[in-house]
Formats: sequence, structure tokens, C-alpha cells
Amino acid sequence: MMVKVSFLQKILFVYCTLFLFSVTASYPQQWDITEKETVFVRTDWNNSNGLPVNTVFRTAQDQNDFIWMATEEGLVRFDGRSFKNFNHSNHPNIQTPTFNDLTASQTGGVFAANSNALVHASFNKLEVYNSPRELGPVRFTSITETSSGEVYLGTQNGLLFLFHESEFKEVYRPESMKIGYIRELEDFGDHLLLGGINGLFSFDKNSGKFHEYDLLSGKDVKAIQITPDLDVYIGTRLHGLYLHKDGFVTKMEFPKEKDLGEISALEYSSVDKSMWVGTTSQGIFKIRGEELIAYPDLSKNLNEVWNIFEDNKEALWTSGLGIGISRFSQSTLEILGEKSGLSHGVILATLEDSKKGLWLGTPGGGLNRVTSNGVQHFTTKEGLSHDLILSLAQRGNELFIGTGNGLNRIDLNTLKIDNDFFGKLNFEEEVIYSLLKDSKNNIWVGTNNGTLSKLALDGTLKTIELKNELLDAEVIFGMEDSNGLLWFGTFGNGFFSINKQEEVHHYPIYDIAPSQMVTGILEDTEGDLWISTPDGLILHSNGQIRIFGKKNGFQFDGIFKMIPDDDGLLWMSGNHGIQNTSMAQLMELKKSKDDNHRIAFTLFDKSDGLKNNEFNGGFHPAGWKLSSGKMVFPSMEGAVIVNPKKIKEQNPLASPYLESLNFENQEMLISNGIHVPAGVNFFNISYGNIEFDKPNSIRYAYRIKELGSQWIDNENRTKAYFTGLNPGKYEFQVRAEQFGVFSEITSVNFTIDAYYYQTIWFKILIILFVFIMGFGVRTLIINKRLKVELQQKIKSQTNDLHAKNESLMMALAHLEKHNKLLEDVAWTQSHQFRGPLSKILGMVEVLKNYDNYKKIEKTKAEILKEIEMSSIELDQILRKLNLKLEEHEAER
Repeated sequence: MMVKVSFLQKILFVYCTLFLFSVTASYPQQWDITEKETVFVRTDWNNSNGLPVNTVFRTAQDQNDFIWMATEEGLVRFDGRSFKNFNHSNHPNIQTPTFNDLTASQTGGVFAANSNALVHASFNKLEVYNSPRELGPVRFTSITETSSGEVYLGTQNGLLFLFHESEFKEVYRPESMKIGYIRELEDFGDHLLLGGINGLFSFDKNSGKFHEYDLLSGKDVKAIQITPDLDVYIGTRLHGLYLHKDGFVTKMEFPKEKDLGEISALEYSSVDKSMWVGTTSQGIFKIRGEELIAYPDLSKNLNEVWNIFEDNKEALWTSGLGIGISRFSQSTLEILGEKSGLSHGVILATLEDSKKGLWLGTPGGGLNRVTSNGVQHFTTKEGLSHDLILSLAQRGNELFIGTGNGLNRIDLNTLKIDNDFFGKLNFEEEVIYSLLKDSKNNIWVGTNNGTLSKLALDGTLKTIELKNELLDAEVIFGMEDSNGLLWFGTFGNGFFSINKQEEVHHYPIYDIAPSQMVTGILEDTEGDLWISTPDGLILHSNGQIRIFGKKNGFQFDGIFKMIPDDDGLLWMSGNHGIQNTSMAQLMELKKSKDDNHRIAFTLFDKSDGLKNNEFNGGFHPAGWKLSSGKMVFPSMEGAVIVNPKKIKEQNPLASPYLESLNFENQEMLISNGIHVPAGVNFFNISYGNIEFDKPNSIRYAYRIKELGSQWIDNENRTKAYFTGLNPGKYEFQVRAEQFGVFSEITSVNFTIDAYYYQTIWFKILIILFVFIMGFGVRTLIINKRLKVELQQKIKSQTNDLHAKNESLMMALAHLEKHNKLLEDVAWTQSHQFRGPLSKILGMVEVLKNYDNYKKIEKTKAEILKEIEMSSIELDQILRKLNLKLEEHEAER
């Protein structure tokens, strides 16, 4: 952790520099050497799990909590889960991928010394300042930012540059002073401290003068660290550790068995005002006052540590040559195992006696009693009937032990096993799964043979008769509620109660818990029972049962032991670690009518320091609340002790950050108003969160605001995929959730561009065009139809005219015929009729006056004959005329 130097410290430095050349020889120091088995949660990264390269030169943390790393393959940003590498391949202004040093910037982000440039990086934005050609060939190897915001860079050949107001300036130095490779730069009030292969130097920023520390002349300085008290620790490659204090430079001497000759990294810890020391071959140590502390677990596989960094959560980051980077966070859990002196690594039954001795049963190592004085073992060698210990109970000064072969007893005053007790009871060859002491000082004994017995204070033993479905039930748990009712859990027959009259009432649970196994029962403040099973947590209230599990926010369903602490939290062990929630939330869950109502749970697993996530249960007691308020849970690797007071409250979950929008191997950095090119039908938006302890426990949900209010659960994936979105403006929203706690929403507006034919104007034009075309087509159709109708009308009218003309012609012809007929009639009348008729009339007149005529040559008979002949002729003429009239009438 970097330390800023105050103005008062600058004044103190002026005093100290008066003694720059006041050097004392090394002196023997009395060290209190200790080794600590502190539980560190270690996480390693290398090129097999995301780190671009295995060698990390320097580490820093910016104001947004990102971790930045200077490597030979680029400047790497890390959020706890994903690495983002900035180098010449994705930023053309960077000429070489090698970054040698970096430091956190006061204005945010980091300043990094690239071999050929100064780079300021903040989130995903880089500002690159390449060294100008007039400076000649330089290779920046170190960097620091002063309290006034000036940036200094050291080079491979000993030059010192100032970067100010976007310009590089070479700092003057005497030619005679060969500083050499500048590996370390530290701001120290009005001075800079420079460390390199030729020793330690100081540079006065006001006068521009250099000074050399004689004691360190020619020594390769690999690390410099300044404490808030202005003590300067100087680590060298072959000559150990030096301290500049009160104006004197002193070499710190260490015992020969702790060879600290090669110091490669230093880091001040504000946690306990100590100094972390990294070496090239001995791992990591801590100097705290007169104490030299070694951490064997911490130093494992750490060879040639080049850098140590303490982040803002007090976790330690280490890196070096070819070892990748590791993060060590100190566990808040305490684990008692074989290294602590226990006889076995696997722990079963647990109990604290009235004398504050912690008893831990094992599956083959007998019984352990842990006190501040150490660990005492009890096995078959000391008189136990078996080394499998499944159950424990205390009554007065007696400790009852349920074993794989009967019931044993220990006198707590003498800590001696009562060898006579074993033979008095008929429990030989029986496995004792559970022991319970009730309020009347009875000891209830549950065995593998399906029996439940009551051992009274006077030593009498009574077996309780279990019938029907409880016949041969294996009793693995027992408790007494506030009303004196006894409750027992079984291995596969649900649970049952025994009242004061020793009446048994059975509660089968096969409808909601197929395992039928009950591992624990807890009474809440309202008198309702919470029952732990491998299938979930059952609520027994007013004769009704309900079951809750992962759908309600639980981190796992199977629960072995429930222990409420003094702060209102309920702790539960299982095969996946320990989870806790508040009793208040559990009561809310009880009152909710929504079967999917969710409450917040916190999970403790390997990321919190557990050596194994699997805890043990199915016996009693499978956990215990100690008199100190701590809790102990048995696990497959040791007894895990939880101190709720040391468990840090969960910090508010930070909002997710938005990284980029990606499509077709292209990355567009997120900003409001981002545009997706037209024609892109498939793209994704990447996002993340900064979390180093439990990065994979963060879940995400996202939505497109314009498409609805429902959130899409993306689990712990950090990319949201989209396909087939129509062109338009959208708002992408994402939120994070960890253990039931939700973050604020992060959002970004983006636009999917459209081809010209997808724009609204084009659609309007198309509509207008279609309308015009439709109108035109309609007009053409109408015109065509009208033309057809006109043609049909004309044709009809023409046909009518033709018909009428034909009729007229026919009428005319008929008229002509009629006229001709009339002419014929008239002619007949005037010619044909007249001749015969006149002859008849004349003959008739002759006959009338026949006697008056004297010269008549014909007789009356002859005259009558002529009249007859004329009448016949006239008749023929009439017949012919009548025939013509009939033919004319027929033609009409």
C-alpha cells in the first residue's frame, strides 16, 4: 500500500537529510522469530487461467478498485474475474508491449512506464505520450507521481525525466555520478529517492542536486518503501535489508537461519504498521517492531518475489519471475486440524463443557479436548470403547460419549474415563448417534438399532417404545423446546415428539422431503419449529409444514446444523459450506404467502478460508455455540470456528461497469449514444463488477427497457447477447446481485442504425410511393374499366344501331314490299279488277236493258256466260291479291 507524505513529514525529512552521510555500521538486533499458521485465502492466476504472461513487474490499485499490472506483454487491468490487456496490438500508439513500472494516479487510473512511452490508463481509456525523438533512445524503467502531480520517470541508463504539462524534460545530473539502471523511484517530500544497480541516491527537486548514500554505494537496490513516520526501508539483491531512520542508515541483521540476504520486494502494511518483506528464495516475511514473522503457508511456491502490494481490503498481492500473481486475504475463520494437534483431520461431534474445554469427536482418532493449554487426546488407549465418536452430552461433571461401540463417560474433574460405566449399560456393540440432556437431567440415547433410551439421574435406563413407522428408526438428533416437549430427528423416518407423559407423536415428511432425514430442529421466538433436512429447511407451524430452499435465496438446500448467534443471525452448515441469514428475514419468509419469496443469505466457503466446503452432520451435536459467542462446526478438514464479531459486514454491492459492445470481432467501447452499424443482427454487450473475494458469486440480470420491464437472469455470465433487434434507439440496463443484495442499475443508450430502406423517411416515401402507385394503378384500372365499359356500351349501342338499322332496313324492305303490294293492289284494282268488273257491270247493264237494245249480237245466255267468265276472272284476281297479302303478313 503506497503511503502519501504530508507537509509535516517533509519538514522532518529536511532534518533527516542533514544526516544523509551519517552512516553507522550494522548492529546485532534481538529478533523474536515466530511462525504463524494464519489462514490465508490464496488465489493464483497465471497464463493458464487468464493472466497474459506469468511475470508481473508491478501492481497498483486505482480509485475505482481495479488492479493494474505492469507486464512484458502489456498493461493489464483486472477486476477479480477477467483480465483486459492493453498493448501495441489493440492500441497502435503503444509501440512496444513491455511495461516496467506503474503507480496509482492522484486523478484516477494509473501512470505506467512503458519502455518507450508514458501511459495514463483509466478504465478502458488510454493516453499515450511517446518519448520525443530529440531525447534519443530511452527505455523507461521506473515511475512515480509526486504530491504536486508531477510525474518522474527513470531509465535503463540512469537518466531521470520529468513529465509535466504533457512534455518530457530531462533532469540535470553530474556526469561523474553513474547512477545506472533506475529500478525504484519514490517521492520523499522535496526529494526523490532513486534505487538501482549502483546504489541509493536522492534528488533535490528544488536545487536539482543528487546525493549518494555511501553505505549503499555499488549495491543493487531492488526495493524502497517509506513508512508514514518517514522511516525508509531499502532492500538489496545480495546485501540484505537497510533502514534509514532518524538520519542514520543502518543494515538490519537477521539470524543466520533466516537468510534475508536477497531482498526483492517491500510493502508497508497499514493494518498493523508492519513491513512485508519479499525475498528471492525464502518467501515472504513480516517485520513488526522487534518481531520477525514467517508465514510458511503464505510463502509456499513463492520463488523470487518481485513485487508485494496491499490493496484497500488489506489483501496481499505478490508476483515475481514466472510465478504469475497471487492474492492472499486473511481468513476471518479459524480452523483446528491436525496441525493444531488434533488426532484426526475429520471432525464429527462437538461440545464445549462447563470448564470451557472444547471436545471434538473424530471418525477414528478418538476424542480431543482443546483448551488454551493445548490439546488432550482420548482414545481406546486411554480407555474409550471405540475411536469413532458420534455424540456428546454433559450432565454435571460427567461427559457422556457416544461411540461406535457403546456409551462412555468421562469425569470432567479428573478427565479420566470411567471404565466401569461401559459395562453397566446394555449398549455394547451399538453405535450411539445422538445424546441429549433434557431439563430434568435425563440423558436420551439414540442408537443405530432403532432404539431411544432414557438414562435417568439415578442411573436407571428406560427404552422408549417406538411403533409403526418409527419402528427401527435411527435417532440422530434431539432437542427440548420451551414447553418441555422433546423433539427427535431420524435418519429416514421424519421426526417425532415425546411429551411429559412420554407419548410419542410422529410427523412424516415424505410428501415434501423425500429423504425423510431430519438433521436438526430449532425453535424460533414464536414457538414454531425450523427443521433442517437434506431437501431444504422445513417450517412446522400450527400443524402445517412448508419447505424452503434455493428458490427462496438459500445458497444450498441440505442443512446439517443451525446455530443462532448473539446478533440475530442464523448460521447453517451443509455440504457446500456455511450460510447465514438474519432471523428477522427468516420470520419474514415464514409470514410470506409467496412460495418464491427470497431472502438474503451469505455463503462461506473456500474463498473465505475453508480447507474443504463439506461439513458433517447426521449425529448430535453437529455444531456448538461457545461461551465466547463463537461457533464451531465440524468439517471434513478440521473444526471450523466462526467469530461473528470478526465477520465483516457485506459492503454495498457496486454497480456493474459496462465495458464494450461487440460484433463481428469488433469492439466498441461503451459510451452513451453508441451506434450499432446497419445490418448487424447479432451482437453482445460485455459488463462486469470488481470483486476479488467471491467474483463468481455475483449474478447479473439485464433488460432492454423498450422491450419490457422483466429482467433476464444471466446467472454469473458477463455478456448479454442480442439478435434480431429492429433499428431504433434502446436503453440497456444491467444490475448485479450477490447473496440477495442488489446493486444499483447501470445503463447505456445505444442506437441500431438502419439502412436507408429501414428508415422512417424511406418507409414514408415507400408508403407515399405505394399510395401514388396504387392511385395510378387504380386510375388505370378505372380508366381501363371505363374504356371497356365504353367499348361495351359503344358495341352495345352499335349493335343496337345495327339491329335498329337492320330493323329499319327490314321495315324499309317491308315497307317497300308493302308499297309494292299496295302498288300491286292499286294496279290490280286499276287494271286487273277494272277490266272484268267493267265487263260484268256492262253485261249486267245490257241484261237490264236487253230488250231496249235492238242490235245485240249475243244472247242473254251468252251474256251471262261472259258475266260468269268475268266473275271467275275477278275471283282469280282477288285470290292472287289475297295470297300476296297473306305472304306479306307472314313476312312481318
